[in-house]
Order: sequence, then C-alpha cells, then structure tokens
Amino acid sequence: MRVGVVVVIALAGIATFLRLPPLAQPESYHHFADDRRMLGIPNFMNVISNAPFAVLGVMGLRFVWRRRAADTRLCFIQEGERIPFAVFFAGAFLTCFGSGYYHWAPNDATLAWDRLPMTLAFMGLLAAVVSERIEVRAGLRLLWPLVFAGAASVWWWRRSGNLWPYACAQFFSIALIGLMLVLLPPRYNRTGDLLVLTGFYALAKVFEALDWQIFALTNKFVSGHTLKHLVAALAVFWLLRMLQLRSPASRPAPAV
Repeated sequence: MRVGVVVVIALAGIATFLRLPPLAQPESYHHFADDRRMLGIPNFMNVISNAPFAVLGVMGLRFVWRRRAADTRLCFIQEGERIPFAVFFAGAFLTCFGSGYYHWAPNDATLAWDRLPMTLAFMGLLAAVVSERIEVRAGLRLLWPLVFAGAASVWWWRRSGNLWPYACAQFFSIALIGLMLVLLPPRYNRTGDLLVLTGFYALAKVFEALDWQIFALTNKFVSGHTLKHLVAALAVFWLLRMLQLRSPASRPAPAV
C-alpha cells in the first residue's frame, strides 16, 4: 500500500507539472552579484567554486567501484545498488565543468550544459532510493528512463522555453525521495544522512536566492551564488560520507 501511495503521488505530481501554464526562464537569472575577473577568468569566484564537484565526483566514483574492499561490501548488499550512485557521482563530476562553462559566459545556451549533469545527479539519487526502499530491480529498471527524462526536461526547456519539466525533475525528485524516506523501511542505517543532504541543498537554494544580499553583507568578499556551489558540494560530500559509514540495518554502524 505504501509503495502504491508513492507511485500515485509520483504520477499525480508529474501530471500536475505538465498541465501548469508555461514558465519562462527570466533573463535576470543570468545576472550575478560577483562578476569579478581574476587570472583572466571572467566571473572567477562562480567559476572556480565548482571545483569541489570534480574532486568529490572522482572520490565517489572511486569508492563506489572498489569492488573488493570490505567497506563497500558492507554498504552495498547487492552489486546492482552501486550503479545509481555511480550515476549520481558522475553527474556531480560533470557539474563542475557544466556549471563552470555556464558561469564563464552566462546565457541560456550555456545554462543547458549546467543543468544536464545536475539531472544525472538528481535521477541517480532518486533511483538509488527506489532501489533501497522498494526493490533493487525496480530502481535499476527506472534508472535509465529517469536519466532520459531528466535530460529531456532540459531539452524541452530549450525548445519550448517552458521551465516546468526541469523544475519537476529537480524539485519533485527531491520530494519523492523525502516521501520514500518517511513511508518505506530502510535496508541500511544512517539514512538520516539523506535528510541532512536535503537540508544542505535547501540551504544552497537559499544562498542562491540571496546572491546580491550576501555579496553586500560580506562587503563584496563572497556572493550567495558562490556559497551555493560550496554548500551543494557539501551535500555531495555528505552522501559519500553516508556510504562510507553505513551498513545493513541489522548491523551496527561504524563509529563516526
């Protein structure tokens, strides 16, 4: 019954997003508080603050595919569970370059390359939670259709100018993850870390919204958008930390 509730809410949410009036991308989105050029790089702080995504993406991929390590045998009961997390960390790694490219020259065309790898991360994490809270086969079967749907949402925005499908891919996927955490039992301990991750992402969105105010408050030292990148990278780190420390729910967790 609880799985049915998740499925019904997912379908109802997608249908609602698709029926909403078109949402245009405001041109003001590309105007950031900190446009300082340093070392020949335009918008230097917003470009360089993406570097942690590359580092954490590589660390995550390396950890996920260390097949013979005892710690990874504890945190993945079935081998297939690694795949959605690998997609998540690949998305995080590519976000470094997509977001860096966008912030080098902010416009709608470069923004698409920022958003594409982020959909990899969102859809990978959603499929990972489906694998752990519902069934591994279900998560793996949904993974690539979800990745395709995420990429298609960016394509549809560029083609039609309607931002709602991408907003659905980003925000509704997070809402569904939260719903599954509440309704369905865990296969592993430390799943509360996913709530911490969600909190970091929410904080990153707050920093994004307060870009200009934070830049003024810090006397033009750091902008809200730069902090957004750093806090979002902290969310990626927290997921990696969860995987490193967790174990099946019937076993004690490693000491922190």
